[in-house]
Amino acid sequence: MESIDEQQAMDSAWAFLRSNTTATVSFGEYTHDVSYIICPTGELVIPAMVAMLQPCDTIMFVPEYSNDCMEMHVSLRQFFDTGEDGLLADRWNVYHGESPDVQWALVDIDAARFHEMFIDGEGLCRANSLSELESDICKELNANFTDVIRTVCLAKTNVDVTEPVVVGVDPLGFDVRAHFGIVRVPSETPFTSPDDIYALFST
Repeated sequence: MESIDEQQAMDSAWAFLRSNTTATVSFGEYTHDVSYIICPTGELVIPAMVAMLQPCDTIMFVPEYSNDCMEMHVSLRQFFDTGEDGLLADRWNVYHGESPDVQWALVDIDAARFHEMFIDGEGLCRANSLSELESDICKELNANFTDVIRTVCLAKTNVDVTEPVVVGVDPLGFDVRAHFGIVRVPSETPFTSPDDIYALFST
């Protein structure tokens, strides 16, 4: 059984991973900056250079290499933007715009280091319990709450997003697409249902 400190460290690391969407990938002798999304089952999705898909020691630094970044040892699994897997590429494009690369990869986290704590990768692959409702929630918010989304973003993140578009929702918060990137708006208490989310925009 995990200790409280271990569980807290894992939860904190997961929240940090959720709150970011960019990383630097180190593979072989090279580095490459990427943007990522988290798919409904918990894996990361990135566009990938061909060289990144070759067997090698691969590390992701989130959101970039720095003293306080998250360092993750990862394995990449190529997928193609056709069939059901094409939805993952489409979702990435909704978040970040047209991909700079034509290859795609799912990112399996083998292990991570965060704030000097070593964390098993399985604990950082968490399914989104709101995934089946996510699309409908985003459509509802974007259709009827645009001005309120802007107000909530400013109040909770100090970022003024003039044309906000909600592109993702999960229990820990929601993601808003802006002209300059993704703004993460955290929830003070976990969302457990659409009503929890709509209540935030109705106050």
